[in-house]
Amino acid sequence: MLVTVLKYVEIIAHSRMFTRSLGAIDVFTDAAMRPVFIAGSRSVVFKIRHGGRAMMLKCYTSPKPNIRRIYGERCLREELFIPEGTDSGRWADVVLCDWIEGRTLRCAVAEAAGDGEALGRLAREFDRFASELLGAEWTHGDLKPDNIIVDCGGAMHAIDFDAVYRPDLADLRSDEAGTAAFQHPLRTAELYDDSMDDYPAALISSALHALAADPTLGGRYDTDEIMLFLPREVCEGRSAAFDEVAELFSARGMAASYRILMMLRSPSPRLEGLRELLEWSPDDAEACETPPALACRDGLWGYERGGRFVIPPMFDDGFEFSEGLAAVRTGRSWHFITTSGRTVMNLGECDAVKPFSNGTAVIMRGGSRVEVDKTEAANYPPPML
Repeated sequence: MLVTVLKYVEIIAHSRMFTRSLGAIDVFTDAAMRPVFIAGSRSVVFKIRHGGRAMMLKCYTSPKPNIRRIYGERCLREELFIPEGTDSGRWADVVLCDWIEGRTLRCAVAEAAGDGEALGRLAREFDRFASELLGAEWTHGDLKPDNIIVDCGGAMHAIDFDAVYRPDLADLRSDEAGTAAFQHPLRTAELYDDSMDDYPAALISSALHALAADPTLGGRYDTDEIMLFLPREVCEGRSAAFDEVAELFSARGMAASYRILMMLRSPSPRLEGLRELLEWSPDDAEACETPPALACRDGLWGYERGGRFVIPPMFDDGFEFSEGLAAVRTGRSWHFITTSGRTVMNLGECDAVKPFSNGTAVIMRGGSRVEVDKTEAANYPPPML
């Protein structure tokens, strides 16, 4: 039986006779003394005080058969009484979890609108959060900005685990398919495995890095439902936002972001190699006098040392290091990178690029031959991050 949000608000506000173990629920209220709550498509969440701290009480407006196995001890069985008549009713399961103080990622992005530096911090923290999530033994299943809380220190936390996958739940059939605006078009409830977070993680990372590089994108492509990209349009090759961001990442030498963006056109929701790109940062690269060697994997070029990639395979073309720099191509644009993978010179579109020799590199563009000196690096500025 369905239960309305207003019904739950009424019960929580006068809960003394309607709970089995919680007693009178001490609910946070707003300035008008109304219970503080957040309504979703299938549930409503109240902020309450319990055990001396803020907690989240989640009540379901429509049946959710798997919550006992999903939440374990956090699911309070038959805790809340739902009156269904003058002298009848039923007991409903609820979920009690920690309340995470902060704001949703969607709100954080809106607050940072126009501030490339603040958006860059969100992008880098999301990559850290997402790489950690992709390495966990569980999968969220409905990853989106509204299900991520940014705390006062800037760290991100996932909330709403109704669609979670764990190995011990593999025998279940999920009734969730995630949120279409952040999911691969082929995602259905039948896709219930450890790949469910791949596509939304790639989409959110791409959007955040794009907004950090060009904050004006938000005003042209963002809506209340999407972050720059509509998955179906991207996969069908008709997304203007995708095309513009691809050119932006290519021109600025943002190779990892460019490669993650390209994954959004994958024919499969499973994105191999995504976590490697989310984790990689030129700032964290190992310092070594010996430059890494050019190597290819799955048609993309990177650099390895001791049989291990230290700069992931993410370039469309590349040369060996010469005089501490290597020429690489991302999309249509060429760049020079350091041995840590940092872009230091952006060359744009070229017909050909030759490595440095005696402090000079040669590029061919439009039939003209141009010599580039290392000391002229300021004329070919690296990306503004």
